[in-house]
This record gives sequence, structure tokens and C-alpha cells, in this order.
Amino acid sequence: MKSEPPIHDLLVAFLLVQNTLKRRSDEFFQSFGLTDAQFNILNLLAVNGGPMDQFDVTERLLVGKSSVSIVLNRMVKAGLIRRDEHLKDRRRVVLSLTPKGKKIWSKASPGYKKGVQDIFGSLARENRNSFLDELATLYSAMKKSTKGVSHDGPSLTLRETMHQLSTIT
Repeated sequence: MKSEPPIHDLLVAFLLVQNTLKRRSDEFFQSFGLTDAQFNILNLLAVNGGPMDQFDVTERLLVGKSSVSIVLNRMVKAGLIRRDEHLKDRRRVVLSLTPKGKKIWSKASPGYKKGVQDIFGSLARENRNSFLDELATLYSAMKKSTKGVSHDGPSLTLRETMHQLSTIT
């Protein structure tokens, strides 16, 4: 019978997994001249199948809102995306893929999907919901421990946040 690991070991294990995933993704995206944030933007625009309001793109990204404009500026400069005025509201901006952005996304996307499948597909199907439940427990505990600390948006559960990210159009 396994003994219960010290709580600090859980943190160390979590950080090891997170750092390994980050390094692997950085190496993968760098091979296409991209950052993870840039790929996420290309992916959102490609999966959407057409232009998207910049606000909607920003809401769905898993990066800090303050750094999004810098990333977008670099992508425009690199010719990966285009910014246009919204047809009905000149205060809003619409983002779309350029042919260069589509080409890079088309090359990177299959490897990205394979990498996600290789890593997360290693979790037994019958354990995936419980894995998400455990992550939700950690997410909730972290949200509670930061009460009074400034953070973006309302306090949603992990699954609510995931649902919100998947339904913004």
C-alpha cells in the first residue's frame, strides 16, 4: 500500500508537469516561428472560419489581457493576421488570418493536435472526468486563496470558465 505523499510533493509534481508541458510547447511553436499565444490566436481565427472581433479573441485567450495587444501588433507586423474596422462599429476591430497566417496554421495545427492527443490521450478514458474534477478543486482553492488580490473577471469555476472559453463567438 502506497503511503500518502506530503502535500508539498503534490505542488512539486504539478510544477514539473506544467514546466515540462510549457517547454515542450515552446519548442514546438518555435519550430514554426510562433509563440503559444500567437498559435492560439491563429487557431481561434482558423477554427472560427472567418474574421473575429478583437474583443472576442482577447476574451478566449489564456494569456493576460495586457499582453494581447503586443502579441497582436507583432502578428500584424509579421503578416500573420490583419486588423480591419468593424463594419457597423468603428470603435471595434476585426481580426482575420492572412494567407501567410493560414499557411503557418495549416502546417502547425496537425502537430499540435497530435501532441495534445499523445499527452492527454495517455489518461485512461475512465479517469478523465475525475482528473478534471481534481483540477477544478485546485482551481477553486487557488481562486479562494487570492481573495482581495486583483484578477480578471468574475469568479467562475474551472468548468464554467472552460465552457465560457468554448462558447464565445
